[in-house]
Amino acid sequence: MQDRDQTITEHIAELRARVTRIGILLLFLLPLLFYFSPDLIHRFWKGVVNEEMFVYSPMEWILLRLGFSLILSLVILYPYAMLELYLFAKPGLYESERRFLKFAIIPSYLLFLAGSYISYKFLVPVLYSLSAGNPFYSAEKTILNALKLSFSLGFLLQVPLAIFLLDKFRILSYETIKNLRIPIYLILIALIFNSSADVWGLTMIALIFSFFVIFELSLFVLSLSKR
Repeated sequence: MQDRDQTITEHIAELRARVTRIGILLLFLLPLLFYFSPDLIHRFWKGVVNEEMFVYSPMEWILLRLGFSLILSLVILYPYAMLELYLFAKPGLYESERRFLKFAIIPSYLLFLAGSYISYKFLVPVLYSLSAGNPFYSAEKTILNALKLSFSLGFLLQVPLAIFLLDKFRILSYETIKNLRIPIYLILIALIFNSSADVWGLTMIALIFSFFVIFELSLFVLSLSKR
């Protein structure tokens, strides 16, 4: 069945309806996670630091619970939000673009979850144990930074999938991606060095090294597949 052309008013109404559904789910999930957030935060803290947790003000604890709950809500709702946005954009996409998004969304999310979990269980605890930080960690800064570090590897694991799909659907060829590696490295290094990191720079070194290994390994595997 052919997709029917819609007027601009219908497009806006459909987008508003889809965004509204996402917002309603977020408003339902956020208070639910906020209610259970003390236990979730203590579990997360034990897995990352495993030291006594210090909260220096009531507002810090409230903001920590709110930020933690919001981040988890967005991670949980991501697949549904992407589905709603895909269905909204679908009528205006070419068949090749539809196939690209179908191939990308679910594997991308699964890789993100896998990378985040591995980082949370292994990489982040090691970095925190080697850091020169004060043992009286601020709960809010420690946990929110640990979440950012955990998600970093999840985002890095998108690189192999992105390279494969960009080449498969002829958006960027293997040769083009290979030739752009130096600008990509420079942009990444600039972004990482302008982000918050631990005193010794272990976070920056770990992220840059991880990206380098994943990027080069992805290019190597892709080159083998073309021989």
